Amino acid sequence: MSSFLQSAKNISSRENQLQQRITELEEENQQLKQQLATEATANDQPFRKIFNASNDAILVIDPSADQILEANPQAEKLLGYSRDELLNSVSVSKIHPEEMPQLMAFTRNIIAVGQGWTNELSCLTKSGEKRPSEISATVVYFQNRPCIIALVRDISERLKAQKEAIEATEALAELGELTSMIVHEIRNPLTTVLMGLEALQKIELPPRDKARLELASEEAQRLQSLLEEIRLYTKPQLVEKETIDLNQLAQDVLEIIYNQFSVQHDIQLITMSEPVKVLGDQSKLKQVFINLITNAGEAVETDEPITWKIEREKEKVKVQVHNYGSPIPPEILPKLTKPFFTTKSSGMGLGLPIAKRIVESHQGNFSIESHQMEGTTITLSFPVASAEEN
Repeated sequence: MSSFLQSAKNISSRENQLQQRITELEEENQQLKQQLATEATANDQPFRKIFNASNDAILVIDPSADQILEANPQAEKLLGYSRDELLNSVSVSKIHPEEMPQLMAFTRNIIAVGQGWTNELSCLTKSGEKRPSEISATVVYFQNRPCIIALVRDISERLKAQKEAIEATEALAELGELTSMIVHEIRNPLTTVLMGLEALQKIELPPRDKARLELASEEAQRLQSLLEEIRLYTKPQLVEKETIDLNQLAQDVLEIIYNQFSVQHDIQLITMSEPVKVLGDQSKLKQVFINLITNAGEAVETDEPITWKIEREKEKVKVQVHNYGSPIPPEILPKLTKPFFTTKSSGMGLGLPIAKRIVESHQGNFSIESHQMEGTTITLSFPVASAEEN
């Protein structure tokens, strides 16, 4: 009997020890879970910051369940739903109700390839507004299942800007056609008037009548120049490109300026020792440089020099025309390349706008700077012609 009681005591003691050990293991297990959760949270924090700070909407999607598993603040802003709504009551198909065939095809391609991109889907917001979107997606494992992480960018403003640009181009083309017709209708009788005035100048007239005739002739010629400026501005910039050495082109332009435009200034041309080649329309670039040099000459006294510098900077060619004339007021600078703005007593203010359009049609940049002590500098930059283009 005593042996039995001793055995029972031993069993009870072992049960207590076992229960104590189980309790200890459960506590250790709980601590381990907490530690793992803390480490996971710490590891997840940098990615969570990126996820939440993204300028694009980000959605984690389970395509098989038609379910949104995660969404960042930008997704809430884009779609108009709270994160809680997106995760619990909004399905993927609810966001693309009219584009399910395209969405399913896109999803199948993502799963098959691993990633993909489309701009043919729009998102339906909570308010019922359609937002055209650009979507890039990648397959990821999330919560132990294959899912798709999608970056969604609202392209409404981009499409609106593109549409406005197309409409503006079409309107400009229509205006150009109308202007060309008007210029043509005016120029023909004006040519006849100029011929008549030229014939009258060969006749002996009293001094007063001769002065009136000369004034009429000058005004008719001025009108002819204005019509030519308008024609050039409204004419589409069709560029016939060839490889051009800007050093040589500058020498040719200098000769034209001194021989045909009666420029009296000392033009200091600074070029590179080796050829500087660009892909461009020789005739139109000559037009630009002649305009810039003659403008610079009009801004300074006869004895003041004009500097024309051509240099290469990596994959760009920089051309600068500089004069030391009176500075241009800051409020005037941005207006100089606007059509029909001029500070001169003659002309229509189309020279610089035309020059800027020609430069931009060569994938170039056009800028103007003016300072009290340094004068005014117009800077152009063009892409260097590639080896294949050479």
